[in-house]
Amino acid sequence: MIRLRAMTPRDIDSGVALTQQLHWPHRREDWQQALTFGAGTVAEHQGDYAGSALGFRWGEQAATLGLVIVSPRWQGQGIGKQLMLALLEQFPDYRLRLHATESGKPLYQKLGFAVTGQILQHQMRALAAVPALNMPAGFTLRPALPAEAQALTALDHLAHGLWRPALITHLIAAAHTRILLDAQQRVQGFASLRRFGHGWSIGPVIALNLASAQTLIAALMQTLRGEFVRIDTDASLPLAPWLKTLGLEQVDAPTIMVRGTPWAPQSGAMQAYGLMTQAMG
Repeated sequence: MIRLRAMTPRDIDSGVALTQQLHWPHRREDWQQALTFGAGTVAEHQGDYAGSALGFRWGEQAATLGLVIVSPRWQGQGIGKQLMLALLEQFPDYRLRLHATESGKPLYQKLGFAVTGQILQHQMRALAAVPALNMPAGFTLRPALPAEAQALTALDHLAHGLWRPALITHLIAAAHTRILLDAQQRVQGFASLRRFGHGWSIGPVIALNLASAQTLIAALMQTLRGEFVRIDTDASLPLAPWLKTLGLEQVDAPTIMVRGTPWAPQSGAMQAYGLMTQAMG
């Protein structure tokens, strides 16, 4: 009989081992970060770690689900459905978003999730050349300050409806987070560079337009020649063709699925050109 229970830090090593079996890139540090900002459910049978899933509560209306994973020897026995039902109980009346593999889509559709788009995962094992940093006249680029966490949280919310003050505060303190200002010192966007998976990940990338997103990404890439670089971007936004010109090839395209009314950014507002992670949005 399968038993479901809350995930604890003691489960991280089992989670890492399971993602390694499925060739997912998550390191122990990535699991630790996920459990810091989310809450997980573990499925086990007589102490055997059969699978797990995490949910991330971003405010009182929206959440993301991710790292839904079942051990190969337990697949096909309904464990993924049990894990998802346990997560759904935690978020009644929430707008829920996840990024589905092809094998996961049928289950999520049965649970009320609808396809709303696609995420394009771009990466390069060793960045061959850094892009030119073309700053518009009068614009400035600098590290984000701790005192700006509240303002950046509000901009992040406008882009995708997630309320993530603790995450934004963490990114300012522990990652390379840069903010782009125009000549009038108005924020045009911000982006973070941090360790993840095989090397470096750029995200979130929150910007008013493509040019601002490109400026932020180019700035964060300046020290990454020869490094592994990854960016996950929404296929509905025009960033992917530019990423290809930098040598970042598309390696995956998970499906965006939403349960509830999808978030629709207002015209002229910030947009999420890059994800934090596929699990955290």
